[in-house]
Amino acid sequence: MIGHRKRLDMLKSWAAHDASLYRSFINLVTKFGYTFDSTHVLDVGCGANASMTLMLHSAGVKVTGIDEYIGYRWGLGFSPSRYLRYLGEVGLPKTLRKVVGELVYDRHYYTFLAKNLGFSLTEKEIDLQEMKADNVQFANCTFDIVHSNATWEHLPNVKKANLEVARILRPGGIAYIEIHLFPSLSGGHDLPWIVPGKTELGDVGPWGHLRSPTWREPVYLNRLREKDYRLLFEETPALKIVDWRTEFTEGEEFLTDQLLNELSDYSREELTKRSIIVTLQRE
Repeated sequence: MIGHRKRLDMLKSWAAHDASLYRSFINLVTKFGYTFDSTHVLDVGCGANASMTLMLHSAGVKVTGIDEYIGYRWGLGFSPSRYLRYLGEVGLPKTLRKVVGELVYDRHYYTFLAKNLGFSLTEKEIDLQEMKADNVQFANCTFDIVHSNATWEHLPNVKKANLEVARILRPGGIAYIEIHLFPSLSGGHDLPWIVPGKTELGDVGPWGHLRSPTWREPVYLNRLREKDYRLLFEETPALKIVDWRTEFTEGEEFLTDQLLNELSDYSREELTKRSIIVTLQRE
């Protein structure tokens, strides 16, 4: 179990990390000549905290966040109807943990996040909708920008999601897609702490998800490698790769010669590359 003080420290790290992602996204988008007072952004796989959607919305950007489960995972404050739905989906223990997490810890996270950003956060009239990344319920050419963070590795049909991105973007529009790579140290999503730069292994062996044939992922992972994503993006009609960069690296201190021999199907670079950011433009 993670103690209260350590959990607060973790939330501070996550908040600082998410605020940094926001600033990086804003900087990249402005380089393409977009101004957020006349831009519509789609945040694909916005997640339980809907951090990027909330930050953009609070900054006055027209943004829509979508997630498969957003209908009952999102909310600031106590919501009996949402918890009842969650109860039917995952059972009592996880629901109780969610209630405690939201009432005790989420408020700290959002406080830390606002402090890092330098502006207040508001959920008033925020546009959050429940839908899948590979079945987006919007008309063609609806959005100027698509943003996604740590979602593509969870998609069972990446090819179809790529096609949806191409369909809903306006000509000249851009997609900013961050992907947490499966071969990385934290790619199995089973480490107790996976904030970039603050990796702790706990009782999880380094690269255990690659080394153990009996390993099972805690959440769905498509297990694609960087080369697989590149091929799928290159094959997507009307989408052009304009930038492909490493976002974070990790795990060099754990990578012994013995592990390199054991994981010889992977290069050192692949094992230590935590995540990539892919920027695409709609032709």
